[in-house]
Amino acid sequence: MLLRPRWIAGHVTVLVLAAIFVALGFWQLARNHQKQQKVRAERLAYDAPAPDLITTPGLGDGDRTQAEGSYDLSHQFLLRNQVLGGNVGDDLLTPLRLSDGTAVIVNRGWLQLDNAEQEPLPAPPAGPIVVRGLVHPARTLSAQDSASTTNGVLSLPRVDVGRIGAAIPYPVRSNWIEMQAQEPPPGPGAPQLPQPPPPDPVNHMQYAIEWFAFALIPLIGWPIVLVRIARRQQPEREPASA
Repeated sequence: MLLRPRWIAGHVTVLVLAAIFVALGFWQLARNHQKQQKVRAERLAYDAPAPDLITTPGLGDGDRTQAEGSYDLSHQFLLRNQVLGGNVGDDLLTPLRLSDGTAVIVNRGWLQLDNAEQEPLPAPPAGPIVVRGLVHPARTLSAQDSASTTNGVLSLPRVDVGRIGAAIPYPVRSNWIEMQAQEPPPGPGAPQLPQPPPPDPVNHMQYAIEWFAFALIPLIGWPIVLVRIARRQQPEREPASA
């Protein structure tokens, strides 16, 4: 019975469907691998050496740069109302004192509101620091903007280097750095640094599992159908005589 043409067509259809579903599952696995590789490469790029802030003229908004110096933890500031992962918090701004006597304001990352309002604010590793990230121009506060003070820490709605520089007793550069990586790396409890965005929001691993599950449906269901049909077609046995 199983070798009749119509049944052979069914066998072939089941195998073709299962093969297609398995191929789609492996394709999703390959897409997931490619995405993870891209994310890893972008994370490595965050930590890659960049043009020096002091010696490289003409750095524009969004250019990568790096700067070496020491943080001045006696003068820290908050950039308020920053969103990360759907949560609202504050970014921590700290001056990095450079070898030429100036300082650059460094956005060290995001803090939850309860952590941003605590005292003291998270401290970086001691000693010389190398900061790598994106350079941005200052943004002057408008008439509608307001600055406030929380636990003695000035909180601003934007990085107004002029306003920050007025509270610091040394020259501050007109641009600031959105930090992506630091050497030595930040310790536990440090502000959260930005991470590379995923190439797409698709969960390829979940889709791969679903495609493999779809492949099992014809492979398991078709034999069950064949067994049931074969049982129906078997003649009933005569009851045995005494």
